[in-house]
Order: sequence, then structure tokens, then C-alpha cells
Amino acid sequence: MNDYKQVIKDAELALSKGEYNLCIEILSPKIDFFKVYTLEGINIRMLLITALSGLNRNEEAIDLCKTLTKSKYSHIRDEALSLMQILKSPNLQIPENWNIKFESNLITERSTSLPKKFLTNSPKKQKYINITNTPTGETKSFQKGFIIPTFFLLIILLTLLSGCVKINNSLDFRDIDALKIDLGIESKYINKIPWQIKLEEKFKATFPNNQLRIDDKKLILNKKNLKLNDAELFINQILKIISNTINIDLNDMTIRYFKKNYLLLEKRSYQINFDLVNLNKIDDVEININIINPSKTYISNKNDQISTNKNIIYWKLIPGRNNTIAFSYWYWNKFILGTLIVILLVIIAYYIRRNRFKIGTNLPQLPS
Repeated sequence: MNDYKQVIKDAELALSKGEYNLCIEILSPKIDFFKVYTLEGINIRMLLITALSGLNRNEEAIDLCKTLTKSKYSHIRDEALSLMQILKSPNLQIPENWNIKFESNLITERSTSLPKKFLTNSPKKQKYINITNTPTGETKSFQKGFIIPTFFLLIILLTLLSGCVKINNSLDFRDIDALKIDLGIESKYINKIPWQIKLEEKFKATFPNNQLRIDDKKLILNKKNLKLNDAELFINQILKIISNTINIDLNDMTIRYFKKNYLLLEKRSYQINFDLVNLNKIDDVEININIINPSKTYISNKNDQISTNKNIIYWKLIPGRNNTIAFSYWYWNKFILGTLIVILLVIIAYYIRRNRFKIGTNLPQLPS
């Protein structure tokens, strides 16, 4: 990732200086490492298209646009099609009689009619003034550097207009009998989008005020002290409300729980499934789930969407897919551990009392 950031930084610096060939030399070897379906691959190809168009290598730029039309993001596909239309547009030739010609005869005639004394004392012509009677020529197209800010502006506008919603959810498994759920829904727009406002109204009508917090940009929902089954029902209730708001049928989330006892320790395993196959109808929805466990976590099906940091799992859900995670961790068996501690304390107390009785109190005894 650090290598990717450095490559992008060098390429953007070369573009800003107008060094298109250097930009192409930097980015071309990286195309094979970053595929078109990744965000890094899309970014690299967009910069390459800008550099190639700056050198009038439109055919190569069009080939890259064709690969971007197969992207899973609809706004990237639309942007690629728009760029292809721009690159394929012909250069129009302007007729010569459309150009304006400036003649200098009037200036020379006026200067010859002036007195000779005035002409000798008149100031010399400035060197930067270039008077010629040649026509301006045909109207030229925009220069190479013009297309760079145009492309960047187009990319920025499409990014701002195509962004949707960022959803963050935290599941706290540190106490199996008192789970905690934190849900945050934040708009990527400057202002909230219409269906987000509609969703907030439904949340207000469903959940109490002490669990819900809404400000100008985001919505936060907190729920504490839930059992595992209640947590699953609560999340599915949220999915049902979202499904009715955006008119998309979302399947229920499922949590499978397994427990295995090893005397003092027990191994707890979970399998969580989010079916978001129907959610691909909404573009650029970002869904992140953080799972907090009481001890170090072991992932059974680790992939690019799952990362861990000690006892925390960072899981990025992909719309349009069936997302599944399986993980486990070790947990102290509190009942058996408490029983053993009580037995140990009883044994220690008995041992102390017995030794104390043998030693005696060292007090004087009455005569028998």
C-alpha cells in the first residue's frame, strides 16, 4: 500500500508539471499489479488516461476507458463512457473566411501624413508590439494542458455526485450475555440525501430517544445489554426498516454460535452472514463492521475485506455479495474458575486452622 501511495504521488507530481511521458513510465508497470475491479486500479487508469490524452495518444486512452466500462461501480462505467465520447470527438476545421484579419494600412497612411519634424521626435516603436498584415489563421483547438484540469474537475464532480452513504456498525462480544451494538449512518454528501432523512424519521418512530442521536450529518443508534438472540433480532429489525425505506428486499442477518469447554477455558466460535446481493442497486454504499472480542481473535476465512488488530475485527462488507465471516477466541470458564477458587480458599483456611490448633495459643494453662 505504501508503494501504491508513492507511485500515485509521483504520477500526480509529473502530471502537475506537464511531464506526461514520465507519468506514463511510472504508472504503466503498475497496471498488472492493480486490477481494474479495485479502487487502486481505477485510480491508476484514470491518471494514465489523463497523461495519454495530454500526448494525443487517444487510441491508447480509449482502450483504457473500455476496461473501465466493465467496472462494478456504475459511476465509473458512466464516467468511462463519457471520456470515450470526448476522446473520439473529431477536431472541427474552421473555414478561413471565419477568421478576423487586422490591417495596418491605416496606421502607416496616418503616419506618412504627419509633419517630418513630428516624425523625428516621435517615440520609437516598442519592441513587444508586433504589427503584421498576415491573417490569424484557422481557429486552433484547446492546448494539451487544458484537458488536464478538465478531467480532474470531471472526476471530482462525479465522485461528489455519486457518493452515497457510509454505515459503521460495532458489535461488542466481550460479555456474551450483555452484547452492545453501535450503529452509525453518515452521508458522504455535504447535506443528507432524501432517503437518509426518511430513514431517520422511521428510526425516531421505532426506537426511544435515549438510544438514538441525530445531528446535521449522521445518525447514531446505541443498544446495550443484549443477549445473542436479541442482538440478531435487533439487527434484523434495523435491516427491515432500511429495506422498507430504500424499497430493496434485504435478507436477514444470521449469527451461528458454538461453544466448546476445556475445563478452565472454553472456545467460542461465531459465523456471521450478511446477504447483500440485492444492495448493488445503490451505488457506492460503504458498510464497515467492527467486532470487539474479549481476547485475541482467530479468523477462519480471512480475505481482503477482513483485518484484525489484537481482539478487534475490521470487516468491510461488499454490496452485491453474500458476506460471511467465521472467527473464534478463547474465553475463561467463569463458573468452573470461580468454583476452583472457592475450593482453594476453603483448603487454605482449613490448613491454617489445623496448624494453629497444633501450635496452640502459648497462654498459661490452669493446674489440673
